Amino acid sequence: MRSIRIIAIVILALLTLAACGGGDVSVPPPPNAQPFESSGSPKIDQIIASWKSVAIEEMRADAVKEESLVEEIFIVNDGSLEDVQNHYMALTQNGWWHLKRMPGLQGDVLLDGYEHGTTALVIGAIDASKFGGEGIVVYTLRGTK
Repeated sequence: MRSIRIIAIVILALLTLAACGGGDVSVPPPPNAQPFESSGSPKIDQIIASWKSVAIEEMRADAVKEESLVEEIFIVNDGSLEDVQNHYMALTQNGWWHLKRMPGLQGDVLLDGYEHGTTALVIGAIDASKFGGEGIVVYTLRGTK
């Protein structure tokens, strides 16, 4: 009987650690992604600049530590917005929670978010070909509270 209690306490402790953000919080880039240099579209560059500004302000408002912020921008020349969405949705298999309050995929734009314990992740992706550019441009911002 005593060993059952000890096992139950160990399991409870492990579940508590997992709920508090224990585990892998790394976020791999989308498949076939390259570092973003330019989409070839001034409109896309303007959209990315506005996402950067808004996302950082929202992270600050959500008490994310400034020094923990990691911003990355990629371009995917061989894929779709659905591929990008599925790539990030797969994070839920590694303990990330998908935020329902984000709009998700709507037309030519994907705006999504995930949390893993105290780590937050925001994703913005846009089909640059619809705005005179090339590829899928993916913006991510990750930080810890």
